[in-house]
Amino acid sequence: MKYTIPKDSYKKAKDWVNSLPAIEAKARYQVIYPAETIQLPAPRSVDPHRWVSTCHYEEAFVVRIPEGRLMTSHMYVITPDNKRLGDLELYDAGYEKMILDEPEYYSCTVASLFWGWNFPQPKSEGTHTVFGHWFFDLLPRIHLLEKSGMPIDKYVLPKLTLPFQYESLKLLGIPFSKIIQVDKTDFHLKAKTLVVPAVPLMIGKCPPWASHYIADQMKNKRKIRKRKGYERIYITREDAKARHVVNEDEVLRYLQTKGFRKIVLTPMTTEEKIEVFASAKVIVAPFGSGSINVAFCDPGASLIELAPKSFVDNYFWKLCCHAGLDYYELLCEVEPKAHVGADDIIVNLGKLDHYMRLNGIVHA
Repeated sequence: MKYTIPKDSYKKAKDWVNSLPAIEAKARYQVIYPAETIQLPAPRSVDPHRWVSTCHYEEAFVVRIPEGRLMTSHMYVITPDNKRLGDLELYDAGYEKMILDEPEYYSCTVASLFWGWNFPQPKSEGTHTVFGHWFFDLLPRIHLLEKSGMPIDKYVLPKLTLPFQYESLKLLGIPFSKIIQVDKTDFHLKAKTLVVPAVPLMIGKCPPWASHYIADQMKNKRKIRKRKGYERIYITREDAKARHVVNEDEVLRYLQTKGFRKIVLTPMTTEEKIEVFASAKVIVAPFGSGSINVAFCDPGASLIELAPKSFVDNYFWKLCCHAGLDYYELLCEVEPKAHVGADDIIVNLGKLDHYMRLNGIVHA
């Protein structure tokens, strides 16, 4: 028998649960963290604040689906009545006409940890290969599973190809023998019980519990070696494909007079990144995934984010607030013909100097 991707969907997992008899619904849906609205400290910037300080997070949940399925490498979640769950997927119209074979059946409890796009060929690329998404949209889902108390026999993830993926899973205690790796576009799985936790990005982007889980498991509950000479660091994006600092040489010359050390993150292990950021008191960084490591800073540290004026994202502000850091957004000009979201930026050194002195970040 051949299968096509269902066109019908429930907007939310809870909508599917509400369609079930009440006695069954209670067993299928578990709220781990209730919805909340919180007020976070505003950025301590001179530039105009570009977002409100009130943040709303929808409830974080775990849904249990009897005879549930995962379809395609993007791992769409399919209910027994053959509908997709919209708040657990990132839909790709290019997959609409895909034909799949019979699902591989697992007579056990299987949990999907993935959300996003997964393109296995010719090279494993997608949401899971982006450092920031991996750490704060995928890994925190393990926490929801743990809080649910439900034993998991297998975890489903895309093909693991990057050191930070293996290193972080090991730190979180996930046995590699329990991982089903998806390396084909026409993936199709059916489980006796499919368990799927909420996606942090879908319920409010960087909820406090996700940030605290990563920091607690990877730093606070472990003995971390502090590194001398890393109190002031600059995170370069010379190892990235986009969002470079056009006048980085000038920026570095200035920062080095203030005792800053340049950091290239890609060659570093996860353990090394944790140690470096746990040692840092002041971080200057262009907008990008590398700044997720501020979750490992001690409270009271500061992040000066070099942000393109053409693009607005409050992700790292939230992360700083959850970790007890002071956050400064320094708006930067972008190169002509900017590509929104991937712009190269030009840092105003006079403004950077002003921000360094602002509120005593750097005294001289």
